[in-house]
Amino acid sequence: MTNGLARYEFSERLADILGESRRDLRFRVTLMVTGGLVAPGPRGRGSPPATPQYAAQLLLGAMAAPQQSQTIEAIRCYADLRPTPVAPGGSTPRVLFGPALPAGGSEQQPVCWPALEGLSFAEALAGLLELASADDTRALVASELFGVWVNRGCPVASLQFSSWWQGRRAVVSHNYGLSGESPPPAWLDPQRGGTADPGLFHAVFLPVRKLLEIGMLTTVTDNRSNPMLNKLGHKVASIAKMAQLAAKTPHGSRWEKLLTALAAVQAWSEQVDRQESRLREVSGFGSNPGELRMYEYLPAALPPQAPLVVVLHGCTQSAASYNKGSGWSTLADRHGFALLLPQQQWSNNPLRCFNWFKPEDLERSQGEPESIRQMVEHMLAAHSLDRRRIYVTGTSSGGAMTTVMLATHPDLFAGGAVIAGVPYRAAKGMQEGLETIFQGRNLAPAEWGERVRAASPHRGPWPRLSVWHGDADTAVKPVNAEELIKQWSHLHELPLQPTLEMSVNGYPRRVWLSPAGEEVIESYTITGMAHGAALDPGPAPHQCGTAAPFFNAVGISSTHRIADFWGLLAEQPVRAANEATVRAAATPAGGDAPAGAAAAGPASAAPLASRGGEPEQEARAAPEDDHGTAGAGQGAGRRRSMGLDVHGIISASLEAAGLLKSGTTAGRASSGAPLGIDVPGIISTALEAAGALKSVSQRAAAATTPAARLQAAGWEGDGWELLLDDPRAFRGGSTLHGQASSGERGALGPHAHAISRRIELGPRPELSYLRRLDLSAAVNDYTSASFRILIDGIVVDEVTAIGMLHQESEWLRQSGIDLARFANRTVTLTLEVAAYSNTYSTVHASAWVEQVVIEDAVDLAPC
Repeated sequence: MTNGLARYEFSERLADILGESRRDLRFRVTLMVTGGLVAPGPRGRGSPPATPQYAAQLLLGAMAAPQQSQTIEAIRCYADLRPTPVAPGGSTPRVLFGPALPAGGSEQQPVCWPALEGLSFAEALAGLLELASADDTRALVASELFGVWVNRGCPVASLQFSSWWQGRRAVVSHNYGLSGESPPPAWLDPQRGGTADPGLFHAVFLPVRKLLEIGMLTTVTDNRSNPMLNKLGHKVASIAKMAQLAAKTPHGSRWEKLLTALAAVQAWSEQVDRQESRLREVSGFGSNPGELRMYEYLPAALPPQAPLVVVLHGCTQSAASYNKGSGWSTLADRHGFALLLPQQQWSNNPLRCFNWFKPEDLERSQGEPESIRQMVEHMLAAHSLDRRRIYVTGTSSGGAMTTVMLATHPDLFAGGAVIAGVPYRAAKGMQEGLETIFQGRNLAPAEWGERVRAASPHRGPWPRLSVWHGDADTAVKPVNAEELIKQWSHLHELPLQPTLEMSVNGYPRRVWLSPAGEEVIESYTITGMAHGAALDPGPAPHQCGTAAPFFNAVGISSTHRIADFWGLLAEQPVRAANEATVRAAATPAGGDAPAGAAAAGPASAAPLASRGGEPEQEARAAPEDDHGTAGAGQGAGRRRSMGLDVHGIISASLEAAGLLKSGTTAGRASSGAPLGIDVPGIISTALEAAGALKSVSQRAAAATTPAARLQAAGWEGDGWELLLDDPRAFRGGSTLHGQASSGERGALGPHAHAISRRIELGPRPELSYLRRLDLSAAVNDYTSASFRILIDGIVVDEVTAIGMLHQESEWLRQSGIDLARFANRTVTLTLEVAAYSNTYSTVHASAWVEQVVIEDAVDLAPC
């Protein structure tokens, strides 16, 4: 046993740390024993040890119970609190420290928190105490945990972590509340004699300094079989020890920065690994001298003699997380090729990097290269793949191992792609590896080339190579990309000067052509990008992947471009394409599931008109038809108000009948009708004056349900309705209305309702809309109500009331919301209302929305 403090002495020491009387803590321990929470034991030398689990229970009894007599009730209630966000985006910081820092590099995320996900509050608290008790992980808790917060006035608590958020140091609260039908504690439940005594309903905060002191008093076993240490300790300990070693190296500060970033990558990777993976693990593929794990992905419509792509992850990543970030399985579904994803083990490398710098893993028929070769041979035999079309790619340490595979087995691969990697044999050993990534190694092309030629008996032809690197990469210096080009240009007997230079999506691309005119080497320099792979997430055919640490959404997809460079996109199996499209329809944008083909193109979409006039003038001049479609002038851009356009329908009908010149539907002000007369407008106005148009709308409304009316207007979702002739509308016409509530009839927790539609954006999209909000969350400090507008799940406009009332008595126009980061993509526009209550008091959010207009866009909704 370590830290062998017994229960009796522990309670005495705990009282001193908390500033409570020792008699008070002794009495609470007695209640825990008589209440059956812990087994009785002697007070003397035979007293049971104070484990982290015991310490967490006693700590909860002291923090949560307003009175001694309520200790057992407090422990049982608060110990079972479950993770629950206090609001949409519940991890949003409530406290920010210092000015915003310039953007550059990945922001640090807490490492401890992902290991605690899914645990009850008592389990998470015990886990932190366990980490605090161990020498290897105590420093991590000290640097990441801010404190533990418990509210006696309502059954909520939180673990508060220190992190970086939008360039600032922040405190992020991970909150816990009642789950399901769990009742509140007796002192808060009127049905069990609870009375509202404001003097007792205060919050209690335990700073990390005191939690560390408490954790060091607990007793853990020597075999490190405790859940938290087993789950996280050895990984965190490795990073912590490497950080200590880094301080002694010439590149200590850069190494520490990289380790901090890798901790965030590891946290995201472990989160992905806990989800259902698209990959299948394969065993028994060979002798496996490198002790790697093998994962594969085979599309449902894999054609015979399909190509194979070997995908190598980076440090602290896994096969599943790298696949999700890069989107390779999405591309495999679209274009019909197989994937092999080797995975490093923590036991081989403390950061789960491929060992590209170890001598035993640099040779043909040895170590990790031999394990990967055996995996390839297994894939070829098991799935009848095309041996002539095998490719390998990877990022960071995976990119460095890609160069190892290309050098040791050039006869096996037709092509490779190295992202943020280094040349083959750039280092022998850890110290040289650090020097290589942080400062580079400058050699003559011939010397680089001879290192590859010496790695195998192969003498050509050599695989094609694609090289990607961000010029703001501080983890692997960009000069490594130039040295890699030296190495492979010498192998291909080409000059260092590229044959072609061009710009692709705004980024420099260089190409080296063989004497036969074939592209054998290409290089992309992603200006302004830090370490990682370049991505363009989204559902379009040229998009894939998920933005995450070391996966940078910069508007160009390295995955798609690399596959195109290898010729994998030339042919698309029809069956595979169809299945990918079906899956895309059921998968949110940005996920790892196949995105499929693009949505219906502009030919099947209702046109959008360009902006005309200033926003305030536009609001006043909005037509007063049943659906509030705003007029517009001509222009290069196009927009659409998201509702039924009666004027547009009449115009289209007259055009189809040949009674109106084609192209007059852009707007009344620019009508192309004879003598400038707005024929559709006259007809619409006449119908309105005669009551015919209104009666048609009323009959249609009577014949359909609210959900059907909403769907007819092109929206999909629930909790919203399209109100016709509503007096609360902007001009008494029609309006979208959504509402959500929480706390009614025992329905606690977050409740949200959303509607969506598909939009094809142009190069300069902007959003504007009219709204009125009624957000009622004035119950306590943790109840909230919100209205949000999202593009592909990313919030672009939001109003949230936390513990307060926010009502807009007048219509407000929000205009000029820049959507440039989503430009030239087909996206999902979502309107959402949400409410959260942690007690049996109603919290509600209501929103009235009109004239939702996106400049330079095409609405793909059938309406």
